[in-house]
Parts: sequence; C-alpha cells; structure tokens
Amino acid sequence: MKISNKEYLAHFIALTTIIIWSLTFVQTKVLLEYLTPIEILIDRFIIAWFLFFIIVPKVIFFSPKEELLFIFLGFTGIFGYYILENLALKYSKAINVGVIVTTAPIFTALILLFIKKAPKQKVIFTFLGFILVLVGLLIMDYQKFSTLNIGDLLALIGALSFGVYSFLLSKVDNRYNLFIVTRKSFFWGIIFLSIYFYITHQTFAPIEIYKKPLIWSNLLFLALIASGLCFLMWRYAVSIIGSSKTSNYIYLIPILNSLAAIYILGEKLDINTTIAMVLVLGGLFIAQKYGI
Repeated sequence: MKISNKEYLAHFIALTTIIIWSLTFVQTKVLLEYLTPIEILIDRFIIAWFLFFIIVPKVIFFSPKEELLFIFLGFTGIFGYYILENLALKYSKAINVGVIVTTAPIFTALILLFIKKAPKQKVIFTFLGFILVLVGLLIMDYQKFSTLNIGDLLALIGALSFGVYSFLLSKVDNRYNLFIVTRKSFFWGIIFLSIYFYITHQTFAPIEIYKKPLIWSNLLFLALIASGLCFLMWRYAVSIIGSSKTSNYIYLIPILNSLAAIYILGEKLDINTTIAMVLVLGGLFIAQKYGI
C-alpha cells in the first residue's frame, strides 16, 4: 500500500517527538539539583496547560463518556507513566528502567489485538520486531543490567500505562481541536499529580529558586516543547498512522539517549552499542512496515 504524504509527515512528526523526548534528560538532570521529580512534573504541565488555554481559550463541555476518556488519558499518559517511572528508578537501575519502558509499543499492539482481529502475518512481524529491539537493548547494556526487582515491575506497569494512553488517544473524536484535547488530558494529569503530591506530604521549593534563569529556562523547555508541543505532535501522529505505528518509535529512545551521550557528554561508541543500533533499527523497520 502506497504511503501518502500525510502519513509520511505523521511518521516524521512521531520521530521528531521521540528525538525531543530523548533529549529531555539533560534538562531534567539540571532541574533535579533544585526540584523534586513531582515538582518538575507539576510545574511543566501547569505551564503547558496555561499556554494551551491562552492559544485556545474556548471551553467545551464534554459528555460524561468523553470526560471519562480524558480522565483515563490524564491518568495513564501524564500521571501513571511518569510517576511509575520515577518510582521505578528508586528501586531499580536506570538501565533496567530504560529498557523496560521501551516495551510500551508492544502493549499498544496487544490491546489492538484484543480489540480487533489482525492478520496472523502482521502479528508475527510485530512480535519479531519487538524481539529484535529487546535483544538489541540487552546487548547494549547487558553488563549493567541487574536482576529483576520491584522497580522493574513498576517500570513495566509504567510502560503498560503509556501503551494504554496511546491506544486511548486514538479513540478521541478527531473533530475536536488538538489543543483542547491535549489541554483536557493535561488538566486531569495535573489533578492526579497534585493528589499524589498531597498524600505523599511533599512541599514546593522556595520561590527564590524559580528566579534563577537556569531553572525557568529548563522548565520552559520541558513545558512548552517536551510537554506542550510534543504531546500535540503525538496526538496528531496517532490520528493519522494509528497508535501502534506511532508507539513503535518509542523503541528508538535508548539508542537516541546513547547518541546524545556520545555527542553531548563525550562518551565513546562501543561495539555493543553499534550492534544494538542495527538490531533496534531493524526491529523498528519490521514492526513499521510489516506489523500491526
């Protein structure tokens, strides 16, 4: 089947989104010197929400069924994924968590399999692509990979959460404005983040911290680009090429992180990383071209 220009654009947008998300570790690492992970999340999504409200100040009252969908979007994509990933890092190594959260696309594919029948050949190629990606990631960091623990389970649930988010996103009525849809899911995500912030008895950093250019510049990048723009682009890509094809680009995150470490942090490219890149790219190609 010939791919239209619109689909090519959607693939490019999904890839661009993943590249930006892969680079956010730089800003997050800087902010973690002054703010807690939950503070960073609440700050970035509140700023993004206000930006979207300024751009499209229109208020829409959704039906109870539609509102429930947005609640689940906020819970899975904003709250569930990010909180579980942060909790996982407390109990497990970063490499374990990094590898496990890339399984999100396979959960999206599994949900699609349960919802609708797919040709057997597409199912086989989807799982073949996933296996190649997983082998590549394990080769890249097998020496650092630790035994499985509770943190890995939390990371797996986090991957499931984002997989569900990508699937649910495809169920949002396309007649609604992109800004309004994203703003609404951000709203519920902020509600759940705030509840978590309250029940865990956390406090915000002194206001003086936010006066530092280093803080607000990195926060603005995370809020306006990594949250605002990227979630808009992700929603657009899902609406054009579907949740499974869009989610497959998540497989690239560990590879992009490694490339960033090489070019930004000056780390060296070793043979394991090279082999891993070939396997991951091969797995992604198979999943995109022949999978669900």
